[in-house]
Amino acid sequence: MTKRDFPTKQEIESAVNGVIDRDGTERKLLIERSLTRYGYTAEELKDRSCESLNTRLKSLTGVVLNEMLAAGTLRTTEDGRLAPPVPEEEEKKTLTRTQRRRAQRKRAAERASRAPKYPDTPLGHILEGADKKFQAYKAGRLTKDKYLAALRRALTQAISEAGGEFFEEFSMKLLLAVYGGLVKRNELTAGPDDNGIDGKLYIEDPAGFKELVFFQSKTKLNERAYVSVKVVREFLGVMTAWGATKGILITNSHFHRDTRSFAAKRGNLMLIDCAALLELAFAHGIGVKSTDGTWHIDDDFFLKCK
Repeated sequence: MTKRDFPTKQEIESAVNGVIDRDGTERKLLIERSLTRYGYTAEELKDRSCESLNTRLKSLTGVVLNEMLAAGTLRTTEDGRLAPPVPEEEEKKTLTRTQRRRAQRKRAAERASRAPKYPDTPLGHILEGADKKFQAYKAGRLTKDKYLAALRRALTQAISEAGGEFFEEFSMKLLLAVYGGLVKRNELTAGPDDNGIDGKLYIEDPAGFKELVFFQSKTKLNERAYVSVKVVREFLGVMTAWGATKGILITNSHFHRDTRSFAAKRGNLMLIDCAALLELAFAHGIGVKSTDGTWHIDDDFFLKCK
């Protein structure tokens, strides 16, 4: 890989395997380490705005980490870190190291030769299912109401499966679309030492008033899960400590009743749950696109972070 090439999935996997600790590495730290293996300079990765190289690399790395977990080439430790899989003793006894590598290369070549439209991963299966629904609707085999319900469900599942790093970028793109030209500068701050803040927007209205908006994205693998009031209290504390004028808490699931009650009493705090998230996504075309007047999932947005 030359310095200017964008890393492929295989190159990302190689970078991850090269920096992960045998007993496990915290996810955000693992992503930061992996970025140093892609051939870019610290100066090139310095920009952390929404459309920056740094942000795209983090999102793609996060998606690949999820795919590695699904494939069993990574595992989650009891304390939540990511680690290499436990060696299979039986395979070690029957195959030499060279034979195992040859077998892995052969399997990779077979997968590449098939070149499916969607990757054989949980995210790929969700996108493929959504595309089949889209084709069925266009062919008249599905009513509009049933198709839109299936589309919203698939979009929710795709966001959940793509991972926390992807959701942070998704949230930033959504807020940039909402605020439009009022945003003078933006920064995705998520990382090992982010203090619970995933992004910042520096806003200036036509009258010259300036605001600093913090947001935090809470990714839930279970779309029926709830974000507790403890999370919003901690978020408000960080906002106050760092001088933010407004804060936005975004989730792909729901907020607990106590969380909503707490936030309703704070004029500088906004909650965006899954339903509101989808409405904004369709309103601004983030993660979805329209073809001949029909909405469908934007595959490239999820698979290539474009």
